Amino acid sequence: MAKITQEQLIESLKQLKDIKPRQEWASLLRSQILADKKVEEAIVRQPTKLAGIMNTFSSVFSPRKLAYSFAAFLFLVVGLFSFSRYAVPGDVLFPAKKAVEQSQATLTGQTAINQDVETLNSRINDLIQVASEGKTNNLPSAIDEIKTNASALTKNLKSNATNDPQTIRSIASSLKILADVPGTDLSENQDVKDLYQTVVESQIADLQKETLTDDQKNTLAQAEDLYSQGKYADALVLLMGK
Repeated sequence: MAKITQEQLIESLKQLKDIKPRQEWASLLRSQILADKKVEEAIVRQPTKLAGIMNTFSSVFSPRKLAYSFAAFLFLVVGLFSFSRYAVPGDVLFPAKKAVEQSQATLTGQTAINQDVETLNSRINDLIQVASEGKTNNLPSAIDEIKTNASALTKNLKSNATNDPQTIRSIASSLKILADVPGTDLSENQDVKDLYQTVVESQIADLQKETLTDDQKNTLAQAEDLYSQGKYADALVLLMGK
């Protein structure tokens, strides 16, 4: 192999300085360097950004704040339902009162008929309150509620005939109270009238199965006559006084 003198080596190194990379290679290398730099910066920024999001989430949805919010919501709901007890038909909170009644009936396992009887009693009490306090604006709503409930109870009695005389007596007693509410004669309303008819039918049928005294037989005959004339409210009053 030929030996390279010192002068030749120096001359070769000088020539290397003048060698330039191809333009395509230089551009590709520059792009790669810039891309690597962006990835590195994104990796550095990501923990900071994630930490910011987590801090925001923690500040808004911290366990303590969630507990306070739930407690406030619970307090509001309990207060709402507590005040709704005093609501009457036509009041803003009356639907909440009905919802509470429905929930209580479900929890106590009442039959559909007993539930309707309880509701009828509640609506009659509402009507008495409206009438006694002179809430004329609430009166139509209170009457409509009774009509609706009377219709539902009548359908229930016809679909599920009850052999419980106590239930029938309870309905009869409620209707008698309803008839005595001043300024609200509902005895001729068709929904209420149908309920009167159903109750009187049941009471007459029960009496016909019993051994009666002469006075009771006379009462029954009068009630049957009133029933045949369609005077169901009068027949009920007669039977209730027997």
